Amino acid sequence: MQVWLASLVAALAAAQLPDAVIAGRVTDATTGGPLAGATVVLRDLDRVTVTDADGRYELRGVPVGPQHVLVRRVGYAYRAFHALVPPEGTLSINVALEAVPVTLSPIEVRGRLETRGLDDAVSSDRRLFADQSLSLAAVRNHPLLAEPDVLQALDGGEVVTQPESPTGLHIRGGAADQVTYLVDGIPIFNPYHAGGTFSAWNPDALSRLDVATTLPSPALPDALSGVVSAQTRVPDTRFGVQAGVSTTQARVTADGRLGGRGPSYLVSVRSTFPGLLFHSNEPTYLQGEAADGLGRVGLPVLGGSLQLLGYASDNEISANALAPPPSSDSNGSIGRANLFDWNGQSFGAEWTRALGFGTLQLRAWRAVAEVRSTWQPGDTLQQLSSDRRDTGVLLQFDWTRGGTTTAAGLRGRWSATEYAVRSEAAEPILSLGGETPVAAAFVDHTRWIGAARLELSLAGTVAANDLFLSPGLGVRWNPAPALSLGIGLTRRHQFEQSLRNPESVVSAIFPADLYVGAGHGVPVARSTQAVATADLAPAPGIRLGVRGYVRDFAGLALVALRSPDPYATTSVAVGSGSARGLSLEVAASGARYSLLATYGVQRVRFRDDAIEYAPEHDVRHSVEAGVSVFPFAATLVRLGVSNRFGRRATAVEGPFEWEACNLADQGCEFAGTPRTRPGDLGAIALPSYFRLDLGVRQHWHLRIGDRDCMVAVFGTITNLTGHRNIWTVTSDPAAEEGGQVEMRPRSPLVVGIDWRF
Repeated sequence: MQVWLASLVAALAAAQLPDAVIAGRVTDATTGGPLAGATVVLRDLDRVTVTDADGRYELRGVPVGPQHVLVRRVGYAYRAFHALVPPEGTLSINVALEAVPVTLSPIEVRGRLETRGLDDAVSSDRRLFADQSLSLAAVRNHPLLAEPDVLQALDGGEVVTQPESPTGLHIRGGAADQVTYLVDGIPIFNPYHAGGTFSAWNPDALSRLDVATTLPSPALPDALSGVVSAQTRVPDTRFGVQAGVSTTQARVTADGRLGGRGPSYLVSVRSTFPGLLFHSNEPTYLQGEAADGLGRVGLPVLGGSLQLLGYASDNEISANALAPPPSSDSNGSIGRANLFDWNGQSFGAEWTRALGFGTLQLRAWRAVAEVRSTWQPGDTLQQLSSDRRDTGVLLQFDWTRGGTTTAAGLRGRWSATEYAVRSEAAEPILSLGGETPVAAAFVDHTRWIGAARLELSLAGTVAANDLFLSPGLGVRWNPAPALSLGIGLTRRHQFEQSLRNPESVVSAIFPADLYVGAGHGVPVARSTQAVATADLAPAPGIRLGVRGYVRDFAGLALVALRSPDPYATTSVAVGSGSARGLSLEVAASGARYSLLATYGVQRVRFRDDAIEYAPEHDVRHSVEAGVSVFPFAATLVRLGVSNRFGRRATAVEGPFEWEACNLADQGCEFAGTPRTRPGDLGAIALPSYFRLDLGVRQHWHLRIGDRDCMVAVFGTITNLTGHRNIWTVTSDPAAEEGGQVEMRPRSPLVVGIDWRF
């Protein structure tokens, strides 16, 4: 199997390199004369252009494969069709429009959006490194996703998630709480769901996702592992709706402009289904609900642009506290249950204005995370409450002069955290928290030195009664047009840490991080990182990438060393850590296919003075590969394989029943109150993990009035080979097959329908 996978990795690929051109002429179908001012739109890419006086248009940098093209002009019936874009060269498309008496809203041309695929594209001219840059089209075509999930799409290589039931993103060996999440620059806490859906960001509301880990912006000096930044879609000039219903969620997104030309708006609402809506009266099955929503308004203010953003996420999960399940009453109610409730809200405003010689940016936000839990180990009952409330402001100015770009600014944040664990008695078992003001000044300078591009950054942060310096150095060199080499050196600090126990299996249904500020029970964490990169594009539509990294950690809050529960119940152990790794990405795309393969090898160790262990996310070897094929213009077939070796786990004490959410036997089960054995952290060597998935998607275009509407149906079958994948091991003497706890069996994971109007 390993030989087969190695050969597959050598042959497959991960990015769509936009080298093709779509060009042509738009004419009047009756007279044959040119139509100036006609709008040509690539719907999946949010790309727009307008014909010139001769009716000609040109769209450069178009990804290969099927594209939806829409051509429209006031006074003419629109034309919508599929175009199969070649890997390179020019695809000529001439369109004749029929004149009809139609009434359309005024057409307003927008600037093009960067919607490139998985090609490590630079997210702006100023930044040297953007380790991944994902368009939503690439997320939707991902061969290993049953339906779009913007966070799971990042898995592979240097980014590790728990398969089938993710508990967070682990970037270059770091813990899940070391990642900063932003939507339109506004911080988001705990953007996770559980019970079948991971990301708490509705993909229909987003246009792209950027991940910066090699050289994160110095404006975020407390992003220890990196920054995951999402951008919302630019609303269309006309009212539009995207919606979908599947076995895991229901969602709807609406956008447009008030009055057709007024302020832009985007509203998104989604509800997910923990427990898959089955067995509502059976106590061993997960109960609960989850939802997320996002709203954005944009309008011109004081010669600039003002963007207002609101975001909210809410999750409630109930799992039976006993295994095997106790008898229930006639209504099927649960006698004892472990309850998990986490929610977050973020509100922010950003004003930007171009001043001719630079850009001024002012941003303010308020972000809140609230977590509650009832946990019942043995005959006791524990109640957890955790809150984090941040208020922040950012002032930044960017300017370019003589081939150099500089950004400088100030960032202030006031964070208040509260953490308490109580037993049935009134007095808390553990109580931590307080206020943590953080003030930072930063500068980032980029310039060319010969054939190399150099970036220097420095942030000085005052927090926890001390000054912390976070320097960064990046060099990118192009010795040949197809080859790019780079190095990055950074030091970062983190002023809040999570007291969730990441080694507990309960994280599969309770992934929320429980923050405590530095100086109030946890230390200031530090990460020092060196990264070397190489990217090769030997031909159009082919890219190979290599990343090697070395990281050292200090001041880590290691909850698992002292707590057997899903969170800290005693004082927190403070330790250090190290991570070493290498990742490879090979990608290719053609007119009818897109291939992706990633390989990652890593070694992660956390330790204090007495114990060293491999954390749950230390997967020694991971291989993911897949292909998305378009046998017909409106039909997508996905085939993906995931293989992981060298996984480790900590044994679970006590009876425990688990079954990942699946439709084959309507399973979504978590029963028991499992606890870890801190002295045996990472002591269990798990067998290799293997999964083969197959998915199909078919869509159709419908005409309703003057609108082009799309309807699609899709379905995915997971683990086609029926491989027995083990998640962990329990010490329950009554457990079968040596106490091994299995992951998802062979099953259809997701079926659904979505549409766009």
